[in-house]
Amino acid sequence: MLQNISIHCEYHIMKPISSLINGGTKKNPRYSVHFDDGITLIVNSKDDKIVYENMLSTGLDSYYLKKGKWPAGKNLEKRIELAEQFINKNKKNNRYRKKLDDEPER
Repeated sequence: MLQNISIHCEYHIMKPISSLINGGTKKNPRYSVHFDDGITLIVNSKDDKIVYENMLSTGLDSYYLKKGKWPAGKNLEKRIELAEQFINKNKKNNRYRKKLDDEPER
């Protein structure tokens, strides 16, 4: 039993902890999604589909500094999928209300 607990603690489960809207247009906004392991994905929304753009590593205990490599392959695909779910959940809760360049003044 103790061995199983130590194995569970050894492997860190990545999860999105926050996200911001980073410009773009009202129709195709740009988002940054921050994960608990120090990786930030920057994604664009094109025709209601999330498209990966770039990645950042932040913090002293980030995935990149621990592993010495950027997330790729299935790890990156999983992050994009989690980011898309997180963004859609926040859109539904109206978390991204911000005036963008192509939006008329009220």
